Amino acid sequence: MAEADILKGGFLYYDTPVGVLCLESFFPKPKGHLRNPLTFDFPVVCSVVQGVNIPKLLFDPSPELVRPFIDAAVKLEKDGVKAITGSCGFLARYQEQISDSVQVPVFMSSLLQIPMVRLLHGPSARIGVLTASRSALTREHFAGTDSRMDDVFIKGMEGYPEFWEVIIEGKRNDFDMIRLEDEICRAASGIAEEKKLDALVLECTDLSAFSHAIQKKINIPVYDINSLTTYVHSAVLRRPY
Repeated sequence: MAEADILKGGFLYYDTPVGVLCLESFFPKPKGHLRNPLTFDFPVVCSVVQGVNIPKLLFDPSPELVRPFIDAAVKLEKDGVKAITGSCGFLARYQEQISDSVQVPVFMSSLLQIPMVRLLHGPSARIGVLTASRSALTREHFAGTDSRMDDVFIKGMEGYPEFWEVIIEGKRNDFDMIRLEDEICRAASGIAEEKKLDALVLECTDLSAFSHAIQKKINIPVYDINSLTTYVHSAVLRRPY
């Protein structure tokens, strides 16, 4: 039997291009969210890092916090995924450590797109970042993505109660989707109009389900974790033409 006829086994997952390192959260993940299985036309597998939630990662990111993510990444690679991402853009601070722990491509944050967005739009382009929390986003996160914080305009979702109370504070697990979409679109249009943006990068994975509504509102290119995931998928699992 020719070697080309041998289908190699020994993995938990097959034809699964992307593994997702997930924070522990219980609010809804609508279609368009990285963790919703209907978002992409290819499979992803989620690995929840128990005991690490959004407030802990954003507001109490101790150096030891990276260890469970590294362990989960190593296991996903062993189980057969071809690339690894994260369910929160604030994992950018651990990009180098996690990517160094495995052989498959790692893209921990949509902020990794900023250098490419800058090249695509030119040195004078005005690039915005819409983030879950402006106060929690630091130069360390940008350093993890080989970009500069001063090179972009940043707006956080502070002051938007439906987003903040559910996603950040965890006061409840249910969304009012109409209110949430309105808040996110208002935040996006606010920074786009005020700063006269040429492009917008969504740091937060929870914003991605509303990318279409955002773009319809502001009419400029919108980059998020889904655009990056689709790009990496196309690299690690090529299709015959």
